[in-house]
Amino acid sequence: MNELNKFPSSFVSTQFEQYLSQNEIQTISESLAHTLNQKYNGEELVIIGVLKGSIVFISDLIRHLKGIKVYVDFVKISAVGRTKEEDGTIILHKDIKTNIHGKNVLIVEEIIDTGRALFFLKERLKQSSPRSIEVLTLLDKPYQRAVPLKIDYIGKKIEDKFIIGYGLDIDEYGRNLSEVYFLKYPN
Repeated sequence: MNELNKFPSSFVSTQFEQYLSQNEIQTISESLAHTLNQKYNGEELVIIGVLKGSIVFISDLIRHLKGIKVYVDFVKISAVGRTKEEDGTIILHKDIKTNIHGKNVLIVEEIIDTGRALFFLKERLKQSSPRSIEVLTLLDKPYQRAVPLKIDYIGKKIEDKFIIGYGLDIDEYGRNLSEVYFLKYPN
């Protein structure tokens, strides 16, 4: 059974086309983990996931981390009142509980576009004096960037397409898909 058929009947699944397969996502995750394994071997690493979309990616990524003492925590942030011209307000709905003072911190996202909320989060976490703070994303839309945000690890740069699956959603549908799909139209 095609996974897109699992959507409710009101969801038009023919609007979506596969963008990344399970194997492609797995290869990206393993490659990123290999890089982290080399950099943080024998060290502690606090991974901070941005809810909700990052949970699927983080669960796959951390399974490939070897020789690293891994802590996982989550934040939930959102931007309200945002337009292309206005930054809006960043709201922190859930903060981390892990003490990151003097520790290596890795913020993990499933996708980064404007980077506004992530820029806010990174600057906020810096106030806790971590040893290091880096950003890793599965997917990146660099041409959408609205702030000067350094992304340390990028799984794949993508086109300006609306995508769902593998943690990404449209009105809470699609997070459970094991592949990534893009909206064919009205993109």
